[in-house]
Amino acid sequence: MPGTWVVVLAGGASRRFGSDKLEADLDGRPLLDATLGSVPEALPVLVVGPERAVRRPVRFVREDPPGGGPAAALVAGLTAALDGGAEAISTLPGDAPAAGTAVPLLLAALDDADLVMAVGDDGQVFPLQVACTAAGARRVLDGAGPSRGAGASVRRLLEALDPPPRRVVLPTAALHDVDTPADLNRIGAGPTA
Repeated sequence: MPGTWVVVLAGGASRRFGSDKLEADLDGRPLLDATLGSVPEALPVLVVGPERAVRRPVRFVREDPPGGGPAAALVAGLTAALDGGAEAISTLPGDAPAAGTAVPLLLAALDDADLVMAVGDDGQVFPLQVACTAAGARRVLDGAGPSRGAGASVRRLLEALDPPPRRVVLPTAALHDVDTPADLNRIGAGPTA
């Protein structure tokens, strides 16, 4: 889809991990580089979070206030993408190394909706993996209000919209994220039976 941007949310504090998980080694590269590497090459990428060295060309932006949480990061990313002329936007968490593989699936689901959100085959919602048209992005920004999402829940923000995002079932591998060192080890070991 022409005019498509990808926003990677990469500003978390990594409290459960114990150190900066986006720098943690996954198969010889930092976790954030693994995530960025899963995004289709032709798409421009914005990373919301502190600037850091990455292998892929990206533009960094910060949420307001810095550390304002995932909803503030989502608002900052959508705003920057719209300001850059995006017609469609897909977002994903920086700690889900295969999340970018689902970007085409999320974007394809926009044929009959302006905003879609990922769910697992068990119905679990993954509110950081969304896709939206420019109109859908503006609905999210309007829903965030004057706080611009600071301290808010992304899930509550999205589900309060009328209509809420349409849910799209994604492959399990695209949904795996890293919260703890055990998660990183499990993902690095590959699929298990």
